[in-house]
Amino acid sequence: MINQKGQAFSVFELMIAGVVAFAILMVLMQVIGGILTDQDTNALDALSNAVKSANPSGEERLPNFVLRKNASIDNSDLAMRTDLDEGSFIFFTNDDLPDVESSDGTYFKYTGVQQKLTLSAVVICKPTGDQLSRAVSRWTDDNPIDTAFAGGESSDGISVCEKGLVCCAVIPLKRN
Repeated sequence: MINQKGQAFSVFELMIAGVVAFAILMVLMQVIGGILTDQDTNALDALSNAVKSANPSGEERLPNFVLRKNASIDNSDLAMRTDLDEGSFIFFTNDDLPDVESSDGTYFKYTGVQQKLTLSAVVICKPTGDQLSRAVSRWTDDNPIDTAFAGGESSDGISVCEKGLVCCAVIPLKRN
């Protein structure tokens, strides 16, 4: 005859083994996922989340995120992710980051020799272009970096934002 206590103990042992196996499987899946994705914070995800946080009137400082070689983020990418119009975004250049280019203020692109660049950014959103222009001027006065509206113009008199649209400036910065 089999002892009743012995059967219950076997079931309990089996249940514990199953829980431990499941926990090990979850850890392995996270490790494998981390290896495949490099655990980098995607630039588009980071910027779109910052725009959502700063919209309609605010400032959001992004921690480090990764921009891959020859990758670009443009106003249409952010518009799709944030429910704002393409005309709501202005990308600035930063002399401290010569490998991050923007020729017309509608995008920025990493053109350096490394496979990826880790950087941070500031996103400033305001209800009008004039308010954004003043906010960007105040921000650049308070922060010792040389930013310019793409094309070499100063940040004064931003007129890219269409009338009636929320305006958001994206300023790339060196990593934290």
